[in-house]
Amino acid sequence: MPHILSTATAIPPHRLDQSYARDGMARLCSGHPHLARLISVFDRSGVETRHLIHPPDWYVQERGFDERNREYAVRGLELIEQAARTCLERASTAPDEIDHLLFVTTTGLATPSLDALLVPRLGMRTNVRRSPLFGLGCAGGAGALVRAGDVLRRSPDERALVISLELCSLVFSPNPRTATDVVGVALFGDGAAAALVGGDDHATQSSIAIARTGTRLFPEAKHLMGWDFTSDGMRLILSRDVPAFVTNRLAPVVREFVSTHGTSVDALDHYVLHPGGPKVMETYCSTFGLADEAVSLARECMREYGNLSSAAVLFMLNDLVTSGKPKSGDTGLMIALGPGFACEMLMLQW
Repeated sequence: MPHILSTATAIPPHRLDQSYARDGMARLCSGHPHLARLISVFDRSGVETRHLIHPPDWYVQERGFDERNREYAVRGLELIEQAARTCLERASTAPDEIDHLLFVTTTGLATPSLDALLVPRLGMRTNVRRSPLFGLGCAGGAGALVRAGDVLRRSPDERALVISLELCSLVFSPNPRTATDVVGVALFGDGAAAALVGGDDHATQSSIAIARTGTRLFPEAKHLMGWDFTSDGMRLILSRDVPAFVTNRLAPVVREFVSTHGTSVDALDHYVLHPGGPKVMETYCSTFGLADEAVSLARECMREYGNLSSAAVLFMLNDLVTSGKPKSGDTGLMIALGPGFACEMLMLQW
C-alpha cells in the first residue's frame, strides 16, 4: 500500500474576521436588495476567521483578472514552497528524493504551471514527473492523493509530493451580481497544503496507509458546482441542491466503497470530510448516522480557515495527525466533492 508519510500547511499573513467581511459585503450589496437580503449567510457559515494573501482593503479596489492572476502566481509560489519544505523536513526527506510531483489548484492559472517553477526553487531533480491538475475543485486534494496512490502501488520504492494551492480571495469581485457571489465571500479562504506519499518500501510506524481509493463521476449533476469564466474573472457556481444530492445519490456510492473494505461508514474511527458548508456537514451526519463529533475536523477547519477548496482535506488531515488522536489500527475515511459532479474517496489505515 502507499503511505502518507508527512503533511504540512501554509497560510498567508492577513487574518480576516467574519464580522469584518460581513460588514464589507453588506456595503457592496447595499444598492442590490436581492443580494443584501443574503448577508445573514455570513452568520450561518460556521466561519469565524480566514487568512488572505492581501489586506482586506486590497480586494475592494477595481482590479482586472490579469492583475489578480499575476498575484496568484507570485504569492502562490511562495506559499507552496513553504508548505513543501515543511512537509519534506517532517519526513527527513530531501527534495531530490522525490520522484513524482502532483500539483492541484482551481483558483488561478499559470503556464508554466507553478509546480514547474517550484522544482528549481526546492532543488528537486529535473526528471521528476510532474502532474499539474486543474479543475477538480474542492475534490482536488483528495483526488491528488488518489492519483499519487495509483502511481506508488506500481512503484513501491518511489515517493510522490502532493501540493494543493487555493487563493480563493482572488476570485472575489467588488461588483457582486449573483447569490453565489455573496455565498462565496462568506465561505472561502486562502491556503496551501502538502502531503508526502511513499510506496510500501518507505512505510514507517507513524505513516498512514492508503488502503483503498475510489472515484465517482456523476455527469447528470454537472450543474451543481463549477466556475463561470467571465471578463471579470472566475465566478462561483454552487447549487443549493448539493446536500440533497449527497443524501440521494452520493450516499449509496460511499457506503458501497466502504463496505468493500469490510466495514461500514459509522464504524470508522476518523472522518476527513470536505466541509463544503454547514448544510453539507449536517447532511453527512444525518445521512450516515454519524455523531456530531465525526465532523469536528470539518467544523474546526471552517471556523479557522473557511472553505479552502482542494486544500481543505489536507488541512484537516494535518490537524488530525498533529492532534495525536489516531492510534495504531485506527481506520479513517476521506471524502471530497468537486465539479463534474465528482467524488474522491480514500480509506485510511493507521
